[in-house]
Amino acid sequence: MFALKVACLCLSVAVVLGENNQQNGSSDRSATIFQSCIAETKLSGDALKGFRSMSIPKTQAEKCMMGCLMRKVNVINKGKFSVEEATKVAQKYYGTNEVMMKKAKDLIDVCAKKAQSTTEECALAGIVTTCIVEEAQKAGLSGGPGSRSRRTVSPKFRRDAM
Repeated sequence: MFALKVACLCLSVAVVLGENNQQNGSSDRSATIFQSCIAETKLSGDALKGFRSMSIPKTQAEKCMMGCLMRKVNVINKGKFSVEEATKVAQKYYGTNEVMMKKAKDLIDVCAKKAQSTTEECALAGIVTTCIVEEAQKAGLSGGPGSRSRRTVSPKFRRDAM
């Protein structure tokens, strides 16, 4: 269960911060994106607590929140999962660690195939998030922000994420 929470945390951090690492004020932009998606999806109360618990989005509201975040950073673009943008996020996260990047690219390819079944943003986000968590666990991609092991995380990403 801990690995699932860490993988969801990694995804959420990567989605929100990944696109912004090269910009000044990235934490401000990330907060703006997050708040914008809260307003757009009207996520509040228990649903917001559930989303912040970093488990796989189960409710429609949680899936829509994740979909909004993914859309805002182009991981979901025009109703499709963007392999290119997801790979950019992975590259920023894993840096030059070739072994982890290969695993991440394989995971992205598997999830891209599963994501072809829908173009509805909330459903797509649910499919992609579930797939990423399950495939990350299989591939051993559970280290990252919030975990005790940071060996595989790019120092630039770690600095920008903090």
